[in-house]
This record gives sequence, C-alpha cells and structure tokens, in this order.
Amino acid sequence: MNYKMIIDTDCGIDDAVTIMSAIKYGIDIVGITTVSGNVYVDQVTDNVLRILNFMGRNDIKVFKGAHKPLISEKTTPAKIHGENGLGNVELEKSEKIAEEIPAPFAIYKLAKENPGIILLTLGPLTNIAMAFNLYPELKNYVSKIVSMGGAVNVGNVTRFAEFNFFYDPEAAEFVLRLGIPIHLVPWDPVVSTPIFEDELKETFKGKEGALILQMEKAVMDFVEKSRGVRGVFLPDPMALVTFLSPNIIKSKINTSMHMELSHGSLMRGASFIGEGHGTEIIMEVDKRNFLDFFKNIF
Repeated sequence: MNYKMIIDTDCGIDDAVTIMSAIKYGIDIVGITTVSGNVYVDQVTDNVLRILNFMGRNDIKVFKGAHKPLISEKTTPAKIHGENGLGNVELEKSEKIAEEIPAPFAIYKLAKENPGIILLTLGPLTNIAMAFNLYPELKNYVSKIVSMGGAVNVGNVTRFAEFNFFYDPEAAEFVLRLGIPIHLVPWDPVVSTPIFEDELKETFKGKEGALILQMEKAVMDFVEKSRGVRGVFLPDPMALVTFLSPNIIKSKINTSMHMELSHGSLMRGASFIGEGHGTEIIMEVDKRNFLDFFKNIF
C-alpha cells in the first residue's frame, strides 16, 4: 500500500535512518517538518535537507518548525547524536533551503490537500500540537498518527520518562488527547531490542547502509561506554516499521497514555497508562522480522 505521510522530525541519527527507510520503501512523503529536540531546529532542518540531497530526493519540501517547547525553556540537546545530530558525519550541503511557511501551517495545508494522510512523528510533538490547536479542522484530514515517544515501564531520560515526550510534555498530552488513532512505539520495546554492530553490518547495505553505519558509530561508542556492549537502538525506525509490517509486533496494548505535567515534580515528563483506548502501544517486537524488513529494502 502506498501511504502518504508528513514526517515531523528532530533529525538525529535514528530519524535519518527512518527518513531513508521511508524513501527506500516507497512512502509518498508529501513534506517534512522540523522541530528542536535531538539538536536545535536550524541544525535539524539542515540535517533533513542534507539527507534528502544524499538520497536524491530534493523534490520533498522541508518546513522549519518550533525552536523550543510550548511552555518549558529550551532544553540542551542530547550529545549521543554528536554535535551535528548525525554522528558528526558531514554530508554534502544541499542547495535547497526550507520553505518559507512555518511547520504548523504546512502540516494543515498538506493534510487538507491530502485527506486521510498519516503523520509520522519522530521527535517532540510541539509542531503537531500547534497545528491542531491553530487548525482544529485538521482532525478531519489526518487518519492516524504514527509516533515514537513515551514509556510504559522504563524511560531513557529518567526512570519513567522518554526523551521525545519529556522534552515537551504539554505538547504530548495535547496530542494524546486529540482522539485521533495513534500507533505508538514507546521506549520499552526499543530498549529490549538492541541491534549489535555485526547485525547492523549484515542488515544495512549499499551506499545508504554505509552512511548509516558511519553515523551510528557515535551511538555505538556511547552505548559501549554506558552498557559495555557495542550496539545501537532504533526507536524511530521501529515506529515506522511496526506500522508498515504488523508481523513484526509480538505484543501490544490498546489503551490511552497521559503525561505528568506538574512543574517541580520529579515525575514531570513521565507518561502513564490510562483507562481509555484509541492508542495502540507496541510493547514487544520480533527482532528477526524487524531486521529482515531493512534487509529487504537496503
């Protein structure tokens, strides 16, 4: 099935892998919007333009979005992705620049032009929350949100909080309450599915695979220092792939997720499961099927 998607990203390494995978799979990407997160939004925008140039897809329009969370102060980016967000790999600079219209309006405009579109969110949900707040009728045009964010039992920023939702918890809470079907990959299945260096080399081939291995070296160095093993996690690609290939999913729950928003609380930015439904939360994946997906497209 040829899905139409808008990708919203804070383009770090795993975001780049996801964008490359979406292109290789043949997703109809009608636009990419950028948001601060892994790195600041100007760097994010530059990264996306460079990745698209590398992939020969300068036809895909890029729209710059939020430079900070809705309410909180700007957060210092994580260094795991290197200074530039791409593992300090210097790709050729694109001759293209971002479009002039801001990301929230672009999301509304592109969705209205492509009713039934899917939003693939790979970073903090600031742009998405702003778009739906400014244009409530956007709900009529978006069929699903596919997202990487949140944590059920284990986080990666604190014990209970995952980076994307922790960065802008107000935005995450707003989006989680929209009532639009959400396919969500939290941190839990990601951390239980480490991809080791030899598996990466066996999976990602060609010029794109070589770039992925080069970028992921920064993450492997970090993981080796912190965990004693040489490997990576692929959170953003897992969101895309579990949506495209449900056979990868071993366990999921259909429920609701909400955010802790109390300022000054040690739990701020943590996510918790509610009693509703409408959010499909992936809890476990089949690692072999997950890697086979990439082997088939790279």
